[in-house]
Amino acid sequence: MTTPIKDYTPLLKEAIADAKAAGLASAAGDLENAATAAYTTSSEMLQEQGLAIRRFLKATRRTLPPAIRAKLQVCLIETEMAATGWRKLKAVLHRKVLG
Repeated sequence: MTTPIKDYTPLLKEAIADAKAAGLASAAGDLENAATAAYTTSSEMLQEQGLAIRRFLKATRRTLPPAIRAKLQVCLIETEMAATGWRKLKAVLHRKVLG
């Protein structure tokens, strides 16, 4: 059984705009590039955006406001719904917790 991936792109764009407004424009550059790039397949898009979100979260660990972090965590969960194995299981469980 496949679980559909929810459209997280509006939330991702909102999180990027919020990060820029919070003074994190330089750190958000890679994330914005990943969000607006053209991809050959949806799997590639999900993987690349997931990696960009992880890099951004790591780079802004101490300075990122919690509200923006929460938005990006929701986006990250959706990108991981395309993964296999434990990563997808973790995403499914987190999605259920978040409702």
